Amino acid sequence: MFQDERLYSARDSELNKIIPYSTLATWRFEGRGPPFIKIGPKVFYRGDDLNRFLQAHRVEPVAASA
Repeated sequence: MFQDERLYSARDSELNKIIPYSTLATWRFEGRGPPFIKIGPKVFYRGDDLNRFLQAHRVEPVAASA
């Protein structure tokens, strides 16, 4: 989904289509969410970290027994 070696800013439109900026900010404050890089006031996410985070939250639906 994300390019592994690319850095995505916290406000990147591609990232914000999946996880809104406000959610990312809350998660950073709470110490959860995907790993991030902070350089001064700027926050970045590595594509491979985002892909791993999304994969870890993947849900396989299971049909209910009748």
